[in-house]
Amino acid sequence: MNKTVLITGASSGLGKDFATLFAEKGYDLVLTARREKNLEAIKSNLTNKFGIKAFIISCDLSDLKSTEEIYNFCEENKIQINVLINNAGYGLTDSFEEVSLKDHIDFINVLSTSAIALTRLFLPGMIKRKFGRIINISSVAAFAPYTNSGGMYIATKLMLLKFSEMIHNDYKNKNIFSCSVCPGFTHTEFHKEMKDFKSSIPSFMWMESRTVVEQAYEASMSGKEIIINGWHYKILVFLMKITPKWLVKLLSGR
Repeated sequence: MNKTVLITGASSGLGKDFATLFAEKGYDLVLTARREKNLEAIKSNLTNKFGIKAFIISCDLSDLKSTEEIYNFCEENKIQINVLINNAGYGLTDSFEEVSLKDHIDFINVLSTSAIALTRLFLPGMIKRKFGRIINISSVAAFAPYTNSGGMYIATKLMLLKFSEMIHNDYKNKNIFSCSVCPGFTHTEFHKEMKDFKSSIPSFMWMESRTVVEQAYEASMSGKEIIINGWHYKILVFLMKITPKWLVKLLSGR
């Protein structure tokens, strides 16, 4: 029987590449996102190409009832989730006071609370089967001191990083590994509408989505707790750790 992976935010970007990679390796898929047409196209392509099973669930993770709907769907269809990938996310560019309270809450639910909920729902099954891999898509931004735009992005990514570390250390003795993946700038739809922003970032700072996904897979399966994607980002994080916080804030602000 094939193992099954559940991927949130699977309609494009990293989520779509995760779906392709796991299908290549013979995993069955449970794909969730808001855009049902995208999910249908991905499902059709991967099932035809690799002969695996794929299920799609169109839902909005800003409504936390969606996490229970995903879990109930798997239970009703007797689908055992062996790998959980908490990938769903998006960005906000306005400052904190310009974002409505509802938009803040929706943002936090999608990027962090839904990951906690899905982990809590599927973890008991992993414990019972004595196997589980959880991949949480955090960001190199989790190591940054602050941001003057984007609202709660850094805060949610830092929370997800720490949550992932906690799950990993509490359950690794049960053969359940939680890996926090921390990419930097990655070519996905995430930055599609930010053309001026993209052009302001040196080309060497950008990574391909497929590369990030492959590194995340290898790190997770080998039991790593965290991976910072790309040598330049490893150096950047190291420098942020050893540089006085006031100087890092000054440079970040500029």
